[in-house]
Amino acid sequence: MRDEFEKYVESQKSEFDVHSIDESDKLRLWSNIVTEVAKPEPKVIPLWKKPAFKVAASIILLLGITLFFANPIDSANESSFANQELNDIDNHYKLLVNNQIELIKNNNYLSEKDRADFLTLIDDLDSEYETLKKELKLGINNQKIIEAIINNYRKKIKLMEDLLNRSYPPTNNTLDDEAIIL
Repeated sequence: MRDEFEKYVESQKSEFDVHSIDESDKLRLWSNIVTEVAKPEPKVIPLWKKPAFKVAASIILLLGITLFFANPIDSANESSFANQELNDIDNHYKLLVNNQIELIKNNNYLSEKDRADFLTLIDDLDSEYETLKKELKLGINNQKIIEAIINNYRKKIKLMEDLLNRSYPPTNNTLDDEAIIL
């Protein structure tokens, strides 16, 4: 098959040469290329050299700086809100905790060792509370920290109630012998 193709190309060689480019066509093609390459580049005026652009950039920069430094003011307002909320929570739960502690201190059915062990446990919860307050001052995720503080108080109260319930002797279910704890 290759031989037939070579024979065909050899016989038609003259027709292939008809479409060859002569010297004048080459010159005309080259002149078109030269004119395309020699076209002047469009004049580019950098925006940053114009006064209007400099003014606009300055305004944007000032707005950015203002917004950046405005955020701490918002976080300070949020922090003061968190502090107010914490104060309200503290006042409420401290009253409850102090009442329970007084009940435990005045309970005649508890041994001194039980009281001391319990107060040590309460001191541990108090140190956890102080750590949470320090984290709250950092202003990171205040809502979760406040929830943790509330849970801390609830643990204290629950422990105190359980201790008081276990400390009283069993009663005969008569109203005269029952102790009422508020």
